Amino acid sequence: MRCRRLIVSSLLLLPIDGFAPMYTPQTAGLGTRALHVARCDDAAELMEDAAAPNRRAALQKMAASVVPVALAVSPPSIAAAEDAPLTIAVPLEYIPALSAYIVQFLLFGERFGAIVDTGSPFLTAPATCSTWSYKYKWGCYRPELTRDSGLSTTIEGFDNNQGPVVWRKAGFAFTDDIPPQDLTFGVFGPELLDGPGGVFFGLIKDTDKWIRPSFLGQTGYSSFCVDLRQTPQLVLAREPMIHDEEYIPLVRDLNRRYKAPVVHYAAKASKFVVNGLPLRLDEKTPALIIFDTGLSGMAVSEELFEGRNLQARKNREKSLWGTVNVAFETASGKEVELTATKPITTPLGKDTPWTKFKGNLIVLGLAFLDGNAMTIDIDEGRLQFVKGTVE
Repeated sequence: MRCRRLIVSSLLLLPIDGFAPMYTPQTAGLGTRALHVARCDDAAELMEDAAAPNRRAALQKMAASVVPVALAVSPPSIAAAEDAPLTIAVPLEYIPALSAYIVQFLLFGERFGAIVDTGSPFLTAPATCSTWSYKYKWGCYRPELTRDSGLSTTIEGFDNNQGPVVWRKAGFAFTDDIPPQDLTFGVFGPELLDGPGGVFFGLIKDTDKWIRPSFLGQTGYSSFCVDLRQTPQLVLAREPMIHDEEYIPLVRDLNRRYKAPVVHYAAKASKFVVNGLPLRLDEKTPALIIFDTGLSGMAVSEELFEGRNLQARKNREKSLWGTVNVAFETASGKEVELTATKPITTPLGKDTPWTKFKGNLIVLGLAFLDGNAMTIDIDEGRLQFVKGTVE
């Protein structure tokens, strides 16, 4: 089972202005081998500041002496964001080897796939070109068909891995009958592709200004539905999709008060119960829940993880996280409950941006979200779950 910690929630986004992507005609389109970086005098100092000496060595190794060649790429006929369809629905595919749902799309006319991820903001692609790699056919990256985004390379943290991300531009569309939009996307090298993860189709829209452009921020979509019922699909809309009071209010505390660089889809839980034992919740120690389709199980704050271990041993419970019930109060006063049986659970660790948060931080993944249609109106701060069969 794929169970990652919070993607981009512990976002390490470090611009490396001294590193610029270069390609040669001989290496163009050859995936990771085509990616080179030019090293400047202060690169070593930057990497030391990032406390990642192993990444420094990796980047230095990649910095081969090549002659940069300017590639003239003519952009295709590009549609503006406001010309995109008001609503679009695309199918999702569940990949058991990844324990994740995949959406397919086109970049520069080439078919790509990525994990649908409500816990990160970016459109990403692999710096590889092979039939099958990293457990899924992610796509064939051809740098000669992309253009310079004007943004410097950054170091990003995903899946507990850190590595360089090159920011490029290309035409994006879900199908070849829709005019492409010119979007900035991130290209993952082997450092980020190795391990349990892959590439991600991020659905977080709002970020701090210094963060690289989000997918939704570029496309103009302000609402979406990740429908994981009988026929999984992703629906994007430019207008609100929730039209009643049966919604859960979202909160922006992690961004506004605790300096998370992105605005997570988070809500306060009214109940959190494990094996029939309720977690004590009050104003001083609330339970803040993040909804993350890129996570297979559940991640919890370290204090809660350790406390639950002590409680289970004291009570001689057979299962640490046997049955987990999480409840929320809707705007109309009704209760909505999500349940999972034996979700793979990991601690968030201490390297999150919210060290000052004095409550229980919990991330719910597919173990709780599967079988539901989760709709989010981002600008209105509303979330709604619909269970059962599709009408």
